[in-house]
Amino acid sequence: MEMEKRLYEATVQGNIPNLESLLQQDPLLLHRISPSFFQFSPLHLAILHGHLEYARVLLTHNPQLTTESDSLGQLPLHLASANGQIEIVSELLSVDTSACLARDKDGKVPLHLAVMKGARVEVVNELARASPESTRMKVERGDILLHLCVKNERFDALKVLVELLRSENNGSNLMNAKNDDGNTILHLAALCNNLEITKFLLATPEIDPNAMNNNGLTPLNLVENSPKHINTLEQLNLLLQSNIQKPTKTHNSPYLQPTKSSLKPSKNKSWKTFFTFNNNNINQLQHMKGELLITSAIIALIHASPIIYLRINDPKLLDIYSINFGSFVPAVTIIAILLGGFPLQNKLCSWFVIQLMYSAVGCLAYGSYFGNMISFESRYSKLTIPIVLMFIWFLLLIVLSALNVIRLIVLLVKNFKGWTMAGRLRSTSENVM
Repeated sequence: MEMEKRLYEATVQGNIPNLESLLQQDPLLLHRISPSFFQFSPLHLAILHGHLEYARVLLTHNPQLTTESDSLGQLPLHLASANGQIEIVSELLSVDTSACLARDKDGKVPLHLAVMKGARVEVVNELARASPESTRMKVERGDILLHLCVKNERFDALKVLVELLRSENNGSNLMNAKNDDGNTILHLAALCNNLEITKFLLATPEIDPNAMNNNGLTPLNLVENSPKHINTLEQLNLLLQSNIQKPTKTHNSPYLQPTKSSLKPSKNKSWKTFFTFNNNNINQLQHMKGELLITSAIIALIHASPIIYLRINDPKLLDIYSINFGSFVPAVTIIAILLGGFPLQNKLCSWFVIQLMYSAVGCLAYGSYFGNMISFESRYSKLTIPIVLMFIWFLLLIVLSALNVIRLIVLLVKNFKGWTMAGRLRSTSENVM
């Protein structure tokens, strides 16, 4: 017991002469260590204190110390790798490289710890070259070493590993490997908003930028639906410049990578733009803001003047209110919206203004023109053709109004899908992180 106590003190101090003296007295001291003094081997303790030369002496006298684990199931190589002690790592590897594949109680090999703990990139390089197989070993959620590099933002380690993998036959498969969520390292870079890693990966030919995860999402989809800030916008620009396009729906997967021919505008599908409310509609409406205000004021004035006159001179003719209501009220509502400073860049607000204008113009034409034309038609038969043309115009106006209602339905459906997708992305991001 006294010998073990002295060995413990010598190890903490890194005192090699005392160690040599103890071993001369008891050559088997390192082969029988009592757990009452050492919760782990003397080699673990020497590594914790950074005593390189002392660790070398220990290995010279008992190389089997490299195979002893502590209470966490970690070998000395785990500890040295996590601490970034490149000299001790090299010394341990010179004795036994099989420790590179040893898992601790959390299922991690030394290379995993080196990346997760931010060890020097030289340590990562040394371990990866000593045991390429360790770069393929998975941890929880099916992550391999490359996934851990992105999650822990170890760009330096990622570059080293990618260069090593590029020299291997199946390196490209490993660079596009997916975890349990189906995310590749480019997916994770998009989720983590890491612009530097995204640039590097997009410049790597072996990386597949259109890979889809279990939710059918590409890295571009993840960036588009993530909270917007400077890095996100730059990432989006990078992905778009790399000719990554939004996938389209198929029967097997909710998304499919488009071909080059799909990047060209198709005349056969141009009609679909009539059913979508886009930024072009909003911009056009904003440019016509002054014209809308003037038109609405004229419509309101046309109906207000005779109503005021009738109220003063002929109260019995108040039935005219029911005709003018459908035009006067929408016109003054548009005036209130424009003067109230409501944001026309809001799609719902823009849609409402357009629909009000359809109502105002339609009721104005019916009440002030078409109605009188019909009443005079019995006396002037030549009015038949104008009445038919006016009827066609009304049908056209109804079609346009119905088309605008369809736009609203499409807009609401898209927003609902966007909210649903955002919820899925948030849950995916929380699971990944």
